[in-house]
Amino acid sequence: MYRSLLLFLTILLSSSTLFAQMQRTRAVKDGPVDELFLIGSIAGMSTVTNLEAKNLNTLIQHNFGTVNGGIESFYGLDQGAAVRLGIDYGVTDNLSVGIGRTSVEDNVDMRFKYTILRQLKSGKIPVELAIKGDLGVNTQKEQRFDFSFQERLNYFASVMVARQFSDKITLQVSPMISHFNTVLIETPGVQPENTHYAIGMGGRLKLDERKSLTFEYIPVIGSRTEGTYNHLAFGFEIETGGHVFQMFLMSGQWFTEQHLLAKNTNNFFEGDFRLGFNINRIFSLGKK
Repeated sequence: MYRSLLLFLTILLSSSTLFAQMQRTRAVKDGPVDELFLIGSIAGMSTVTNLEAKNLNTLIQHNFGTVNGGIESFYGLDQGAAVRLGIDYGVTDNLSVGIGRTSVEDNVDMRFKYTILRQLKSGKIPVELAIKGDLGVNTQKEQRFDFSFQERLNYFASVMVARQFSDKITLQVSPMISHFNTVLIETPGVQPENTHYAIGMGGRLKLDERKSLTFEYIPVIGSRTEGTYNHLAFGFEIETGGHVFQMFLMSGQWFTEQHLLAKNTNNFFEGDFRLGFNINRIFSLGKK
């Protein structure tokens, strides 16, 4: 009698423990958090979001003149535009490489992004971590000086740390460094800086499954070239199938971060901002 009762209690406790473990397993569905950001950049600043393997992103980035030109320049739309055409390719799920050309200074840049950590739904890894490097070369013909290839080079590196705090809010912090081998003194008496440091900040507020509000801010830390300002942008983005459209107001003219750090001469809060847009088209080139 006692042995039967003891056996029954043992089976009951074991079943309860197993059932509880199964419940916990079902409750915690682990895996990477998807879409901290819709795409790999906001306006000009890169995000932790990377391309999947064998995916290709063709990118058109465009902005106009500053709106404080008034009606004479149709609030910047009649002023000279800056355009960057680029292609990025996902070599693996963690590594992408890309190349692009900006119409300003005919700058050609080659870049990579590598994802080190993915944020997990279980919270075991609370952040997403990626690094980026960019090498640019100014190919514009210079009438005043005969620059060597090395003197035309510019560089950028950043560490991107982001976290999705809820289904709607993602924030990112990005320590950055940029360097130009050559900096011209355009204004007498102004001491230019070849190297700039910054702590970039970006965010996304998800409105629904396809639309988001975004921002990016790149405050320079330490010494900077006189007459330059911190870059700021506010944007709206929408995903439509294989396209991601981004519209924004941005102070900087550039779409490469080394230039946004070192060469932004516009103060957003004085009306020195411009209308711009990015068009991202993602193609899948095969199965993983």
